[in-house]
Order: sequence, then C-alpha cells, then structure tokens
Amino acid sequence: MGLRVVTYWVNELTRDDGIGLTFYRREIAPWLPGEILDFHAHIWLNEHLRESVGDAAGSRYMVAQSHYPAENLLADAQQVFPGSSYSAVCFGTPTPLADPDKANGYAAKAGSNRLFPLLITGRDMIPRLELEKRVREEGFFGYKVFLNWHGDDYGNVTVSDMIGPEEMSLADELKLIVLLHVPGAGRLADPEVQRAVRELSEGYPGAAIVLAHCGRAYMPDEMSRSIEAVRDLENVYLDTAMVMDPTVLQIVFANVDSRRVLFATDFPIANMRGRRVYVMDHWVDVVLNGYPESAFRVASNGIRATFMAHEIVLAIKRAADMAGLSRAQLSAVFHENGMSVLRRVMDGGQMGRVVARSAAGNDFGHTRCPGRRRLFPRDR
Repeated sequence: MGLRVVTYWVNELTRDDGIGLTFYRREIAPWLPGEILDFHAHIWLNEHLRESVGDAAGSRYMVAQSHYPAENLLADAQQVFPGSSYSAVCFGTPTPLADPDKANGYAAKAGSNRLFPLLITGRDMIPRLELEKRVREEGFFGYKVFLNWHGDDYGNVTVSDMIGPEEMSLADELKLIVLLHVPGAGRLADPEVQRAVRELSEGYPGAAIVLAHCGRAYMPDEMSRSIEAVRDLENVYLDTAMVMDPTVLQIVFANVDSRRVLFATDFPIANMRGRRVYVMDHWVDVVLNGYPESAFRVASNGIRATFMAHEIVLAIKRAADMAGLSRAQLSAVFHENGMSVLRRVMDGGQMGRVVARSAAGNDFGHTRCPGRRRLFPRDR
C-alpha cells in the first residue's frame, strides 16, 4: 500500500512563502545529493501524549505541535527538500511526556523502505527477552534511549542511569543502533559523560552508538572540549540534528573520519524557520514571529529566514569545504554513511526484511488520526 499524504494542521510559518524555496534552489539544490537519509526524525500521534504536561521543571523547553504523524514528516521533507528522495530513521517522543508503548507501536507500523524505526527504551524498561523479540519481530533497527527527565531538568542523571548492560549486550550481539542523547548541562564536554561513552563503546563494540546532536555540542568551544574523547572510538557516530554552526562541524571533520558523521534534522523542530545560534555560553533559537513560546527561543520579524533544516545542510557544506572533504565524502554524509550503519544491523537481516516487505507491497499507509491540537514541550 502506498503512502497517503493528508492535509493537517501546521503553523502557517511552515508554509513556504517563496523565500525559503528560492534560497534552497540557489544555495543548496545544485549540490545536494538526490537521496537523503535523515538519521534523527520524530513521528507521533496526539493520543501518545500523557494527559497533562503540568508545571514540571523544563516543561516549556522545546515546544512543538502535539500531532506529527509519519505523513506529516514525509510531507514536510518533500516541501523542505524538493526534488530529493527522503528517508529517515524515526521514533516517537522519548520523554516522560509520552507513552513509550504507544509510541513504539506506531513507529513499528510506520516502518517502511523510507522510514526505519528505533525502539524507545532505557535501562530495565523492557526485559531482555521481550526486547529481543520486539526488535526482531517488529522491525526495529535499534534503540532511541529514553530521556528520563523533563525538558532541561537533567538533575544528576548519568548515562548509566539511561541504559544498562541488558540493553547494550543485545545491541552488541545484534549490531543495533543506540541513539543516545547525552545528559547533563556539560553535555559531551563533561568528563563523566566522556568516560561513560567510552565504556559503552569499548564494552560493546558491536553496537553502533550514535550521539544525538553531535553530543549536544552546539557551540565550537563545547566541541573543542569534546571531540578528543571520541576521536578513536570507531563505533561512535555523530548525528547533526539541530547543529547549525559550521565551526562545530569543521572541528568534527578535522578529527574523525567523515564516515562517522550522519546527516540529521530533528524534524519537526527543524521545520521552523530560523537558525540556532550561540550567545555567550548557550544556544538560542532565533525564529520568525508566530511560533509558540519556548525556552531559549527568540522570535523576530526583523529577519529573513529559511527552514532550520536548510541551515543544518549549509553548516555541513561549509564545514566540509573548510575541512577539505571531497565531494564524495560530503555526499556520503547525507545518505551512504547512515545507510551503512542501517545495513550492518543484524548483519543485514533487518534491512533485508524491509526490502522484502516493500517488494510485497506491505509498506505502511496511514490516514490522519484526528485529535486535540495541543502544544507540548520536547527535550533538546
């Protein structure tokens, strides 16, 4: 069954007024590869969300729409990357704001030759036998590690609190992806986080450990303090979700093999029009007026802006130019690097199932799921 794209509610600012498309055609389309794999995208239904966000610490951090099904993701990608074939590694909302069982069930059903699902799980959340059964039978390519905090209220959460030996031993055995959003205000620059990442890498060499948002090192100084810790860890990858500073990525390309860098957006957040910048020692999302209020989000009508996803793409290109990457290396960041990681899962077995399912005409086809259009916060 083919995909059915439906009309859905969206902030009017996400509809291109011609500025973004003109910019894209001039600055990006001439060199962007025809195939794009986004290694970090979200899909969810409003029914996955818990009834009340409440006033928990961090509850106004990264506010997004409450309904973002797979159809919306693919429609947004078609708008933002016209002319390119888009696919994505996807998962639901991996925080206490959503029901992980509902999110995982939906992601599994959305799995196709365009959408490669990850299972939201964390330390001791799912018994190992059940975890293996779900991975094998429901087509998951690995885990999106559950964020067991609200917003930016990390508290004293450590990497070992987030994922343990039961999950990692299975990932090691089946060569699964472990997409990890490192905790803490220090991010990947924190020596304790660095130590924990190294322990995972060396203790479970079969796992493909992907650090979301380049280890959350959005600023050059953070990346300068982070990169040495992962330089020699060949099974540790960096995704570019919401990383828009070319100098950050130049530091990455100068220190690790570009094959370990995976293009990612963080849709639907990257579908806003604006850019993530840094001020003093923290990042700020500068966006056009009209988006919901959110922590570290500054709105202005005094700027012209394209989609944040375009800014991520441009940061990669500028960094690649500064670091001296070849055209082939740059192109691989957007597709082949990520596909190589997907193909190694279960020694190609999971990808083989996807291909067989697609050939049999069993790719997903969803219809719109109506419901409340509430805004809710997401962690970043």
